[in-house]
Amino acid sequence: MLAAVLLPAAADAHARLPDHYLSAASVHASSRQAALARLGIHNMALRAVVIAERYWGATPCGGQIAVLANRRLLPGLDGTTDGWVTFDSSLGANNLEAPADTYTNCTISLAHWQWPTQTVMASDWPMFCLTVVHEMGHLLGQSHSLAPGSVMAAVFTDESRVPPICRAAGPASPGESRI
Repeated sequence: MLAAVLLPAAADAHARLPDHYLSAASVHASSRQAALARLGIHNMALRAVVIAERYWGATPCGGQIAVLANRRLLPGLDGTTDGWVTFDSSLGANNLEAPADTYTNCTISLAHWQWPTQTVMASDWPMFCLTVVHEMGHLLGQSHSLAPGSVMAAVFTDESRVPPICRAAGPASPGESRI
């Protein structure tokens, strides 16, 4: 499977992420760890996508997913929204009633107000990872859930729903890879 992950143009982890992104070469899921090493940066979004695929045991959208960090909220979204998905489906744009295998043009967007830099993403790793796992769940056709402890809850107020895989694969320090 292939996944296109859009990476920030700035490699400086302390710099504010720009609004424009460079597309990394599509890589096979089994090659993502090597891709991280080749990029020379520890991209938190790519790390979280790999973890989300492991969590769900699946890759949505035929593996074609754009992950965009540092995004401004779309009109109509609640001001506290920290992540959201957009996609086309057999029933129209962003329609979770459609079969997930019909989703195309899939994007996970991560809010600028919550995670403006790689450094902030790393320091808030448990919630950042949980959010990517949650959004990946939507791209697999999962709706919000009221089940206790579910990663598909509509709102997270603390780290109680962070999956163990996110905690175990916390952000790596420079020169280290935990994926």
